[in-house]
Amino acid sequence: MELVHGRALSDVLRGNKQLPASLALNYAMQLADGLGAAHRAGIVHRDIKPSNIMVTAGGLVKILDFGLAKLNTPLARAAAADHRRDAAPLTRAGTTMGTIQYMSPEQSAGEATGPRSDVFSFGIVLYEMVGGRRPFEGATPVQIVRALLSADPPPLRSIAGRVPEDLERIVDRCLEKDPEARYRDASELGDDLHAFDRRSTGRPALDQRTVTLPLQVALRDRVKWRRRLLAGAATLALAISLFVGYLAWPGSNHVAESVPIPRTEAASPAEAFQTARAYLQRRDRRGNVDRAIHTLQSALQKNPANAALHAALAEAFYWKYSEAADKKWLQMAMESGHRAVAANDDLAAAHVALGMALAASAQNDQATVQLERALDLDSLNGAAHLALARIRFAQVRFAEAEQLYQKAVQFSPDDYTPLSELGLFYYRNARYDDALAAWRNALRLAPDNVRLLGNLVAAHHMRGEYAEATNAAQRALELDPNAFTWSNLGTQRYFQGRYGDAVTAMEKAVELDPKNYLYWGNLGDAYRWASKMRPKAGGAYAKAIPLAREKLTATQNDAMVRSRLALYLVKTGDTGGALAEVAIVEKASGKDPGTVFKTAVVYELAHDRDKAFDALERAVKAGYSMHEIENEPELAALRYDDRYRKLRITGAAGKNAVQ
Repeated sequence: MELVHGRALSDVLRGNKQLPASLALNYAMQLADGLGAAHRAGIVHRDIKPSNIMVTAGGLVKILDFGLAKLNTPLARAAAADHRRDAAPLTRAGTTMGTIQYMSPEQSAGEATGPRSDVFSFGIVLYEMVGGRRPFEGATPVQIVRALLSADPPPLRSIAGRVPEDLERIVDRCLEKDPEARYRDASELGDDLHAFDRRSTGRPALDQRTVTLPLQVALRDRVKWRRRLLAGAATLALAISLFVGYLAWPGSNHVAESVPIPRTEAASPAEAFQTARAYLQRRDRRGNVDRAIHTLQSALQKNPANAALHAALAEAFYWKYSEAADKKWLQMAMESGHRAVAANDDLAAAHVALGMALAASAQNDQATVQLERALDLDSLNGAAHLALARIRFAQVRFAEAEQLYQKAVQFSPDDYTPLSELGLFYYRNARYDDALAAWRNALRLAPDNVRLLGNLVAAHHMRGEYAEATNAAQRALELDPNAFTWSNLGTQRYFQGRYGDAVTAMEKAVELDPKNYLYWGNLGDAYRWASKMRPKAGGAYAKAIPLAREKLTATQNDAMVRSRLALYLVKTGDTGGALAEVAIVEKASGKDPGTVFKTAVVYELAHDRDKAFDALERAVKAGYSMHEIENEPELAALRYDDRYRKLRITGAAGKNAVQ
């Protein structure tokens, strides 16, 4: 079972009494998304309360004690609550009665319960987060039950001040006495919360019903374990975040949509920091990086010397740069990082943020100085180890990089990012088994992350596990049919020889993200091999080429990007231009096997088979997948060469070959 690091929401509320509306809404949307997934699976929690809700340091919400067995009467529930470690504070002689304060009327009366009962309990929690007190109080359990059954709670705005009318309406509907008057389940409630969030901030609509956010289950003892098994409870996880690197596969250079930023300001520096961290933890959601930036900038206007806010803002700018590849964001990250260090030279996070910005600017020596300073201040800082691992990876110091990645994983057990980047390290070094294991572990922390699922598609494909790759692609498509997902699905179809179907998927990818060179290049490849569509390939490559050149400027001449550019050029007939790009790639140090393989394809299309075989042999000896080579249609003629049989023998003997 997972060891969950964080604070119970009950502890958060005990320390703050009343949360800022923006933070309460953030937690509520996460809670509704996860609980909605359970309701869609036919599972009712029956014990939603703050002590069963954990908030990690990054602002991630996790629901605990999921699947409590249904009991028949309020007194029976109260007796069962007596031995639970996290019962709420109300007590009477010898019996803990805390759960009653979060029951629905029908639950307190011992009647049948369903998803609408969870919605009522949810409403009590949301009321408490915003209002600083529970809506139904009483000196005894009987008085609380009476209030649940017949009393109307004080209007939320009468006790919490400036509460948006729409938010109060949502809470009121949750707390309707008649179950039929409430939301039918947490999914419908979540739809209303997200709609309110969009109205408040002007953000574009997202189909929340396509998001399946499973829940983390904490099981208390063997008796409960057996009871939950009989009840059919599932062990799931509520977590999501964005994969920072990119694979030698389609769809990994996604640019998030630019969306309007929120106007709500946090009430204190600590609350602003916590809200921003929650947004950055969910930076996979379009617009969340913008929201984090706005939250931090607003707080810094009132607290300009706060080093932690400057450090968080530097990190937010860093992630914005990784989304948009616009160097203005990198410059802003650098400036904020310097301000953070100047404000507090003893804050490890400040040095980490500045180090990340310096590394992204290819100033690796200066970045290393900052990150080593951070480790001097905090030797267990996972973010510092991760940032230093990226530098060592770029410097082709692979043994050091791997050790640093593993330490980052060790010191950040609740964060999927180090695992996902470790998987990328393994993948780029053709260690597909290790990559698959790392990404599977990351998915345990972020089970609905479409980027991690896309990475699984790539890893399974390289291992020749096509059914598993297709399954992962379908899971990603169910979660979020965005450009990244469509491109990964299209690539899987391409290597299955379903070129027409690949075109359909790739066209959707470029429609959703027309500025991504990789999507246009993939579409060109699909056109090139689809029946009667070959004439359209040139137009797609013509879109991909300038975008790839622009990407090279932003990524410090990445050899993988350059090898793809060479492929686009040779496929449009510019053999000279393609070979010129390959010559630059060949001189680069630390080329990964995927890049070497792409140069082999360029040589084959340029009619230099000797060099093609030389590059293929280098790629295979480095562990590159024979399954990829076997299914690349551009190498169809090469595979009739006698030398190919020897190459297959070499590949079959490789450490990553799948029998």
